[in-house]
Amino acid sequence: MHHRQLGFDQLDFGPGPAGPFVGDCWEWTASEFTAYPGFRAYPYREYSEVFFGEGYRVLRGGAWATRTRVARPSFRNWDHPQRRQIFAGFRCAEDVAA
Repeated sequence: MHHRQLGFDQLDFGPGPAGPFVGDCWEWTASEFTAYPGFRAYPYREYSEVFFGEGYRVLRGGAWATRTRVARPSFRNWDHPQRRQIFAGFRCAEDVAA
């Protein structure tokens, strides 16, 4: 994935055009938000540990309002799927082998 530098820290004031960039919106996954083996809290404990379980789903990447220090494909955020006030979306994909 590519990082579009101006897409972070609220510098664009909204998502950019569709493309292969991290940072336009958080991407929903089907995964429940739980700890990985060897988990260490980042950037601080209350940012994630208190949200494990309870129906939270994983969001990946970052949004146009995300700070650059956490906006990357491997960073996991969380929320309840029914919430709409966050900067989240989804990526459409097709299996080319099918």
